[in-house]
Amino acid sequence: MPAKTQDIEGMLDTADNLYEVVMVVAKRARQINEEYYQKKRDHQILEELEGGFDDDFLHEEEEKEIKNVADNEENPINHAMEEYKAEKLEFHYETLRR
Repeated sequence: MPAKTQDIEGMLDTADNLYEVVMVVAKRARQINEEYYQKKRDHQILEELEGGFDDDFLHEEEEKEIKNVADNEENPINHAMEEYKAEKLEFHYETLRR
């Protein structure tokens, strides 16, 4: 699913500036994406250990999975944006020491 158009005015109600929103949402989207691929890698490892993983059809299966995921999974940016709007994301700034 492609990324959705976002309401900038609504985002600025909860943040000091747009850059802050973009950075928080982008970082969370990267985390969501990494979590997804980690689960996918774990699943493949379990299949290999159980002997259900066939090397001959590896590339065909990956292509099918990627196509199915692209059709069924929500874009990580959309998911992160929904979490931000629902105020489920916590963030803070590190103070610089001089």
